[in-house]
Amino acid sequence: MAVTENTEYSYYSIKDRCRAGLLKYLDQAFNIVPDYSDPKILDIGSGTGVPALWLAGHLSGSITCIDSDARALGFLQHKISTAAKIISIESRNLSFDDLPEGVESYDILLAEGFLNVVGFRAGFVKCAGLLKPGGCFVIHDEYRDHNDKVAFIAENRCTLAGTIYLDETIWWNDYYLQLEAEIAKPENLQLRPMFGSEIREISQYRENPALFRSIYYIVVKSL
Repeated sequence: MAVTENTEYSYYSIKDRCRAGLLKYLDQAFNIVPDYSDPKILDIGSGTGVPALWLAGHLSGSITCIDSDARALGFLQHKISTAAKIISIESRNLSFDDLPEGVESYDILLAEGFLNVVGFRAGFVKCAGLLKPGGCFVIHDEYRDHNDKVAFIAENRCTLAGTIYLDETIWWNDYYLQLEAEIAKPENLQLRPMFGSEIREISQYRENPALFRSIYYIVVKSL
């Protein structure tokens, strides 16, 4: 199947609608985040910006989305340009390695699943260096090695303000169940080849649901 902008946007739209089922847990995490006046927010590995758009609707301040996937950011820009209201989000097509180190310029950082890609320890240290003292780092990561991560956070001049645990049933009921149903719809048959990785994830879930446990860490950098 030739991937056109329309088919790509249809694929992203389906995933975004299903992904929205998990936003209530992002809401719970941000209930723990301290209040900042006009915060400067960085979303690292933002993808198509489902969490960032939620942030734009619930927080004041400015939001910068960074991702190495130009197509995903293109869909984010499409959503921003077609929205009924003005949305203050800047997107930048950058890799993690392109980010400066130790600039301490953000009040809030969000990393939804990103540290699982780059490695928790290395990713945490570099991201924490981008936070102002007293800033907050909201991390959504796999639950594996939880105790080691909590200890590492404490070793790096940060305080764990709270956690939100998502067990495997949440991932099924609030995401994969809807995604599987969307993929199976006859009207989405032509899009099915684009969902190869998602179909594999669903198969992996059925084989070992416990692998899909995750957790939000709400971390405050020491002053």
